[in-house]
Amino acid sequence: MPDFKIVISDPQTKEPKIKKVKVKTSDQVQSIQGEKEGKALPIAKLSQKLKEELGLDTLITLQIVKQEGDKKVKVKTHFKVEIDNNIPADEVWISPSIAEKYGANEFEALAYRTKSFQISIDQSKLSNLIGAKIGDTVELNISGLLFKVKITGGSDNSGFPMRFDVPGGAKRRLLLSGPPGFYPDEDGIRKKKTVRGNMITQDIVQINSIIIR
Repeated sequence: MPDFKIVISDPQTKEPKIKKVKVKTSDQVQSIQGEKEGKALPIAKLSQKLKEELGLDTLITLQIVKQEGDKKVKVKTHFKVEIDNNIPADEVWISPSIAEKYGANEFEALAYRTKSFQISIDQSKLSNLIGAKIGDTVELNISGLLFKVKITGGSDNSGFPMRFDVPGGAKRRLLLSGPPGFYPDEDGIRKKKTVRGNMITQDIVQINSIIIR
């Protein structure tokens, strides 16, 4: 079965605290199958002090800007937090496998609380999502972390967006005056557009959600 691309946003993370940290690779950090392909959250080990300083929950984002040819490219990865108080308060340890993405075994990075992340999961592992609708609350187990999320939207394999006000899971062509599906340049403009209903089916490839606490 194809993958669901699930976007999970944290509404409580508006202006995260940002700190420059030293990132090091360590064989003590387990490499997770699928982390390179975006199908699992890699692990980042850090101290309780750093976790509290950044106001972290269960996730941390590490970001750098590196030079690729004549361009500067932003590289960021979202990690699952594991606490190890033997690690200095200004350091974060990651696995050598995921460090390949950054192009170095040791580097400085900006660390902050994760505002949103995307992960790809085989539909067969998330059968509870089939039949769920926009507005429903579901539980997701992602890399051993349990998230309670509210479904806010999504899109199908042709890029057509789901609409909360269209029942069912089929495609329909409707006269729309606003998003999702149509973004008018002026007030009062309406146009016929193809959209998906508010129910998740196997044709949906991206699901948008927010964390519920």
